[in-house]
Amino acid sequence: MVNRRSFVKKSIAGAIGASLPLSISASSINNGVEKNDLKIKDFRRLGRTGFKVSDISIGAGGLTNANVLEQALNMGVNYIDTAEHYVSGRSEKTIGEVLKSRERKSVFLTTKLNLLFGGGDSKEELRERFFKCLERLQTDYVDCFMIHMTSELKQVKHEAFHDLADELKAEGKIRFTGLSNHGTNFNIAGQIQDPMEKVICAAVDDGRFDVALFVYNFLQKEQGERIIKACKEKNVGVTLMKADPVNMGIDIQKSVEKMKDSGSEPSESYMKRVNDFQAFVKGAEEFKNKYGLKSEIEVREAAIKFVLTNKDVHCVCPTINSFENLDTFVSLSGTNLTPRGIALLDDYNSTLGNYYCRHACGICESSCPSKVPVNTIMRYNHYFEAFGREKHAMTKYAALKSTNSLNCTDCSGFCETECPHKLPVKSLLMLAHQNLSV
Repeated sequence: MVNRRSFVKKSIAGAIGASLPLSISASSINNGVEKNDLKIKDFRRLGRTGFKVSDISIGAGGLTNANVLEQALNMGVNYIDTAEHYVSGRSEKTIGEVLKSRERKSVFLTTKLNLLFGGGDSKEELRERFFKCLERLQTDYVDCFMIHMTSELKQVKHEAFHDLADELKAEGKIRFTGLSNHGTNFNIAGQIQDPMEKVICAAVDDGRFDVALFVYNFLQKEQGERIIKACKEKNVGVTLMKADPVNMGIDIQKSVEKMKDSGSEPSESYMKRVNDFQAFVKGAEEFKNKYGLKSEIEVREAAIKFVLTNKDVHCVCPTINSFENLDTFVSLSGTNLTPRGIALLDDYNSTLGNYYCRHACGICESSCPSKVPVNTIMRYNHYFEAFGREKHAMTKYAALKSTNSLNCTDCSGFCETECPHKLPVKSLLMLAHQNLSV
């Protein structure tokens, strides 16, 4: 398996065409601002909560470094999004260690419970789980209590959650409620088919949710913009994940090498997919040469600026667990998309956008005879490639067992026939299997 850590280090050194996450040094993109002067420059009102949140916030999905969080708060970051199961509770513990010495009211803290797993969804069970969150966070209250990964439409009206939320508000343990959504999802209960827009908009109409966390980026615009419009009409806070879908360093040829190393010979159908995918590799090189790019840093920067330019977006919650990540994102606070950035994103969309499997889509899944959870697998692959959360992503993928993308090797491609974006879905699933399998 490729050593992703050494790969990223080589990428930082300037390897052309490398697959870089945003965990790069901000010194190359901070627009002339000295590293020590990096500060949050824009604060936006989080809907009806009234709280002015930093436009760049902390997504604590992989957070274990307390020093990084300390520095983030010193830079002006004041919104933290975590959850009960992030890093098996270590995320909340890390936050607790930092916040115990801070003015609690200066930070807007959100945590989440998944109703489909984690210890039961009765009011009593949810209460017990929530108070364990408070214990790990070392705080008397959280600002927002969310349903995590609200993939089922029926969860919007989960009365045990709402009854508990009312009680916790009366007790001063929470101030607001919210929900997050990744689109269609596979979990221990099976495949969940309710789409992101339907779930979030139902929650907005329900009237009991104050904040929403969902997917919106320059390649996944239409659904996200409809959700943002609905949130604005009801004054619901808008927080974003997966705002940066850029990846120009894909190399599917490694999957062939990996198969041969394991003693397997790729089939003719498999090799056809590999060869077809080289069109992406060629297109990525042509794109970089056209704009004089040494890496994809500038395009990723423009992707974040795209969502920040929309003033109805209140904050972006990227996964941050390193000083490099932190500096990079904070350097983008208060910025807007430039004409060159617009050109970059438009060109990327038209030439390379059909190699991005849209987060929270899942439209193709109902056509799959093997019930492969495409949206879920591609989300795990995003954790692996963009966030550096290899172990987490591989563990999640291994749990899929017989529904993983090995089913796709010699399939005729029902998913590709149904895909509204005309993506090479099978090739992308092959790439994900290359990354995520042991």
